[in-house]
Order: sequence, then C-alpha cells, then structure tokens
Amino acid sequence: MDLKALKEKALSDCPPDKLFWTCHGSVVRNIFEMLDNIKNQNEDAFRYHVNRDNKKNDYGTWIRCVLTDEELADRLIGVMEKDRFADIIEQRIKELENA
Repeated sequence: MDLKALKEKALSDCPPDKLFWTCHGSVVRNIFEMLDNIKNQNEDAFRYHVNRDNKKNDYGTWIRCVLTDEELADRLIGVMEKDRFADIIEQRIKELENA
C-alpha cells in the first residue's frame, strides 16, 4: 500500500464491524481515539490489552489488521510502557499527517 493510501486509511474511522472495544467498554473508531484512550486509561486497563504474560498486544493487532499500518504495529511490538506506547502512536500520526 502506498503512503497516500495508508495515510487515508490509517487516519480515518474504521468500518463499524471493525471497531475496537476496550476492556471497560469504550469504543475506538480510529487511531486518534485509540491514542486518547491509551493516554487516559489506567495502568490495569492498558495491561489487559498489552502484556507479556499472555503475549498480548491487542492494540498492535488492531492497528495491523484494521488500519493496515504494518510499520506502526511493528514499532509497538514488545513495548510494555503505556507512555512510550502512546508516544510511538503519536509520532506515527504526525508522520502520516505530514506525508
């Protein structure tokens, strides 16, 4: 996928059947809402979706499969700190907006 197509898809709302539902019932439709959700959730909620115990990264999986941003998903592999995770997403948003 070229950068222009990725930008359009990654920065737009996803289809209703691809929404991300958090463990607390919040609904995420796009990368901006995902970033906001991660920044504002408590550590336990973040840990539910991203943890080593279950080798889980729900956010990265959604970014890869729904937004089709392989590069961002790859950057998030192994990142377990909530603030660092959010910083990586925020940086990618800026990259795509400036593309």
